Amino acid sequence: MKFIDLLLSLTISTLSFANSINFLKLIKRDITYDEEAFLNNLSEECRTEYENSEYNNKCMPDITLVNYNNSCSDVDSEKCKTFFSDPLKCFPSCQNIPEFKELFQPAIMKTYQQSNKVFCQTNEKGELCPYSLSMMTKGGGINVLLDQCKSKKCTESLLEIFKDISIDQFTVFENSTYTTGNFNYNELNLVNQYISILESKKCQYLHVTSDAVIIKCCTQYANCQVTYH
Repeated sequence: MKFIDLLLSLTISTLSFANSINFLKLIKRDITYDEEAFLNNLSEECRTEYENSEYNNKCMPDITLVNYNNSCSDVDSEKCKTFFSDPLKCFPSCQNIPEFKELFQPAIMKTYQQSNKVFCQTNEKGELCPYSLSMMTKGGGINVLLDQCKSKKCTESLLEIFKDISIDQFTVFENSTYTTGNFNYNELNLVNQYISILESKKCQYLHVTSDAVIIKCCTQYANCQVTYH
């Protein structure tokens, strides 16, 4: 996967449900990453090592409906956890190149890991959470968040990711040598709105914690119906 795509996937995921905003187009317009310029500034030895590294495919994959089982298993492996803790150690030929060190700094690696988590969430039955599925299919809409609420595990995992996002992560990327433009910070703050939705009583009422009880919640909280099977 191209560096820019994975790095921005987390940002896009948190903003893909904003009303009247096609954030994918917005962010492509406002932030540009020159991957070729980055690669051209690497030594031949470093570039070869980087482009042929198994860590690119295993720990920073393009997660899709076709490969998510294997990819999500890979990114959660001890090998990838070790990689993210000290990525430069895995590229000995690149360790002393400033441009390479800049893009593999801790803040950006944290964003990679968060992106992987967004794509790899599963519910109590081990099935993909609605939010993860929507990211792979380029879906969207507020209903995806409400569908996420039907699983307590899915809700809690997405909340954990959202609450771990720091504006500083995107400042680091924005100020990178090989990026131009700015993020729209007013739109980035929408993540707080999604946290509010996931923490709301309406979301909690939608939780289905077992096959024995299904909670159906109407628009008004007082009109909730509990059905036992």
